[in-house]
Amino acid sequence: MVDRDWRYSSTELASLLRDQILTGQLPPGSPFPSDRWLRETHGVGRSLVRAAVRVLRAEGLVVTRQGQATRVRTVHPKMPIDMTNVVTIETRMPTAPERDAMLDGPDDGVPVWVVWHAGNDQPTLLPGDRWMLPGPAHDTAGSEG
Repeated sequence: MVDRDWRYSSTELASLLRDQILTGQLPPGSPFPSDRWLRETHGVGRSLVRAAVRVLRAEGLVVTRQGQATRVRTVHPKMPIDMTNVVTIETRMPTAPERDAMLDGPDDGVPVWVVWHAGNDQPTLLPGDRWMLPGPAHDTAGSEG
């Protein structure tokens, strides 16, 4: 017979951890609790913990990397995209080679802005967690008429 503790589902554990992230109990950039700690603290199995972490990773709240501890995603200040000579802007997930080629590339799960400028045959890729699309009232020149 398999001994199971039904106190949490992966959705409920993810919700509990999400609340801790959003309220600052687990601040941006901090180490995320280990699988072992979560299993022992909440009395759940490894597969349930991993499913909850997958949910948080898909939501962009945590970052996981092979061979490194999971951490709460760092919140970066966002800079406005310079709209000079922009033809089109799209969003999508970067390929692994694109992510690796970016100087300070986005973490897994972060989309990129694909910005096409007039006269360029290659787009500029900007991490979606560090750049924003300015609205019509955004003052990019820093002066008013």
